[in-house]
Amino acid sequence: MRIAVIGAGVSGLTCGVVLAEAGHDVTILAKDIEGTTSHAAAAIWYPYHVAGAELDAWANETREMLERLCSEPAAGVSLIDFEVTGESVMRVPLMDTTRYLPYLRSRFKGTIVQREVHTFEELTEDLIVNCAGFGARALCGDELLVPGYGVAVLVDRPSLERAIAHPDEPLMYVIPRTNDCVLGGYDANVPPTDADIEAIVARCRAVVPEISGEIRGVRHGIRPVRPQVRLEREGRVIHNYGHGGAGFTLAWGCARAVQRMV
Repeated sequence: MRIAVIGAGVSGLTCGVVLAEAGHDVTILAKDIEGTTSHAAAAIWYPYHVAGAELDAWANETREMLERLCSEPAAGVSLIDFEVTGESVMRVPLMDTTRYLPYLRSRFKGTIVQREVHTFEELTEDLIVNCAGFGARALCGDELLVPGYGVAVLVDRPSLERAIAHPDEPLMYVIPRTNDCVLGGYDANVPPTDADIEAIVARCRAVVPEISGEIRGVRHGIRPVRPQVRLEREGRVIHNYGHGGAGFTLAWGCARAVQRMV
């Protein structure tokens, strides 16, 4: 079957991998290939800012797959202790986006085309999988989808062997990776200012004083926030968007749900 997947973030790439490995002829189409919101994600397994009736099932199925990928060095997946305020310390998968997203692209046995899709009608494939993220608001006219602006501030890796998060207002997280450390966060419906970025670093240093004050980079993204994940079939279109801050946490579970709908 010929299938078009709209979107090259973690949801679109994972759907592409699952569908192509099931034997379908899959093309991924996206306005941005390497500048997606997924590239700015902290990418730790944690169901943040998301809702849905099957949330636990999707998250658990994804976690199982990510734990298996820890044995593949190219995937950039590891396990880390994650300390969340108000919850027990848990050991969860952490995806290094600089390695994990290229891994998904290399594993995908199909075609990736850089092209913005304005309407479903312009596509001729048998089925369309809509993983457009926040772009689905314009593509589908879905006004339930609202922007959740996010920021990832990259600094040198401190001597910290666990990830830390305070999910309450104001959101704060420190996530050490192999070669750097991701600081956050920011979660609002307006773009952040320079003052907001400085505040992120200050909040994180208050918890982890050894964090370097020198910023190596800042990445921006828009979380696709919706009252519930939209994962359903509508004619020849299968919608898979509205994952909020949990795209990496739900990607494999949702992709396999899409496969069952196909």
